[in-house]
Amino acid sequence: MRDAAAVTGKIMTAKVMRALDEAEARRRNALSATKPGFNLQVGDMVTVVDTLDAGSSFLVEFTKGNKVKKDSCDWMGVLSLNEIEVIDVSAKK
Repeated sequence: MRDAAAVTGKIMTAKVMRALDEAEARRRNALSATKPGFNLQVGDMVTVVDTLDAGSSFLVEFTKGNKVKKDSCDWMGVLSLNEIEVIDVSAKK
């Protein structure tokens, strides 16, 4: 896995490595609301928004169908280093 903490000015895409059921996804959601029935599955793709705790956790956002919309996502929360695998790093547009 790439060290996401060392990458700046980049967009990082990561794969979820541990599923979050509906209750855990709701509890860890940083947004004001969570859609009923929402959960994260192993293999779902997230975008890393920020690196926290010296690289041990990450603020990530998830959009269903990977259709990223500016200033909009279906879920945002903190996932730890062992819950994601960074798979792509690209320059911000």
